[in-house]
Amino acid sequence: MSSEPVSKEKLYHQLYIEILYRPFKEKHGDKWEEQPFWEAVKVFKIKAREIGYDDPLERLPHYGRNSFEQVRDKLKAGPPPYNLDGWKSPFIGQKLDVLPVLGVLDHAVGTKYEGKERIVILDFWATWCKPCVQLATELSEISEKQAGRVAVIGVNNEDIFGMGAKRSVDEVKEFLQSSADFRYSLYIDVDHYARDNVYRKTEFPPIPCVVLVVDGEVMYAGSSSQLEKFLGEAVKALYPSEE
Repeated sequence: MSSEPVSKEKLYHQLYIEILYRPFKEKHGDKWEEQPFWEAVKVFKIKAREIGYDDPLERLPHYGRNSFEQVRDKLKAGPPPYNLDGWKSPFIGQKLDVLPVLGVLDHAVGTKYEGKERIVILDFWATWCKPCVQLATELSEISEKQAGRVAVIGVNNEDIFGMGAKRSVDEVKEFLQSSADFRYSLYIDVDHYARDNVYRKTEFPPIPCVVLVVDGEVMYAGSSSQLEKFLGEAVKALYPSEE
């Protein structure tokens, strides 16, 4: 049985990873060497033309780069701070009143937050983000298990990266109503208020991005992978007799 032919786009991706990324991803900072990178660029250009790209730069924007100089600068700079061990969001420790923020947003589904719960989880997400949608199951379980103690609030923003992604409010609501995984309160950040005044303050660019607020103070902000640890600490501190 013959296998399906590999697409031109996938071949380009393989070239990018094998020639421009993997050999240099650990060479940042003082380890960086300029000449080997530009030699690799020459090879990449030849290989890209061989698979059908007359302009080897054609697909670079899909990687957030418009030139080989930008590829070099990103590699040379090394991983972003939030990917390094021990990184903490500068938003931690700051005061955050959740109610006024939600008052600006469009309520989509679930019970509206009224400020009764002392612990709040804000989850910044978009419908096109698969990890975000997958996280909904875990957040739904937290919402149900910790009802009355923890308010789980999803904040949807389809253009959270400011790249022009669009989906109407009705389309997002239809998406939510068709999914059994979103069993908690969800709002839509139509005018980017929450994005600009909360999400960006975390300095954690990826999504899903969670913000854990305890008694009006940010206790944690960043990857959802750390949420369970910090949430457990907050619940234990506030409700020791119930644990």
